[in-house]
Amino acid sequence: MRAIKSLWLMVAVSGLMVTIGARSYADLMPSFPSTWNPGDAVAGQSTLYVSSGSGVPITVDWIVVYWGNVGPNGAPVWGYYYQLENPENQPAGKTITVFTVSTLHGPPFFAAGFISGQSLDENFNDGYGNVMGHDLSPLEFEPEPGDIQDPVTPPDLSRYKVTYSFNPPESANIAIGNQSSVLTAYATFAPMYGIGTAQNSDVQWRGLVPVPSPEPSVGLLLLMGLMGGSVVARWRRRR
Repeated sequence: MRAIKSLWLMVAVSGLMVTIGARSYADLMPSFPSTWNPGDAVAGQSTLYVSSGSGVPITVDWIVVYWGNVGPNGAPVWGYYYQLENPENQPAGKTITVFTVSTLHGPPFFAAGFISGQSLDENFNDGYGNVMGHDLSPLEFEPEPGDIQDPVTPPDLSRYKVTYSFNPPESANIAIGNQSSVLTAYATFAPMYGIGTAQNSDVQWRGLVPVPSPEPSVGLLLLMGLMGGSVVARWRRRR
């Protein structure tokens, strides 16, 4: 069952990359290094496009930092930091109530939280160390949002995703022209691009954001599954 869920999510990611690839800003979604040294960081900005309902795209500023072998039993730790921005030209009523980061295998995040009132554009410390503020200028193109909104409950960690809630009440939503505080998540795996989803009651946004990469064994299992499916298909055609 776990392999099937991973396979379906891999297909979804591949389809999403094909769908929005032509609209993505490559210079804002950089590649990740094959080798990480403690303190290495990669910053970028993702666009989440409207996948259902109506509205305009939103942005997610993000930073990934490798903290070194500082986890339980000396495990490596990567910090994932996200900040949602709801633009000022969003149609009336299109607030953000939920943000979910989906992963290809589970459980990739061992902890998640948020830094209250913190902007990702400013330097901050999350307990593992100091993070330099997000600055892609002049590449960033959105206006600076207004108020910073914290999630109303601790993030929900599950086997294949982490979810941050900004609702209820309605006053907790990320309003038009506002942004979230810094949303944090921690994993023992390096990043790749996976699916990020934001929504409210009548609109959903989807795009690519950094998530922990799948374990090599899971990647091999997915490849074997795809190869096996191809073999079965050829065998059926010959019958």
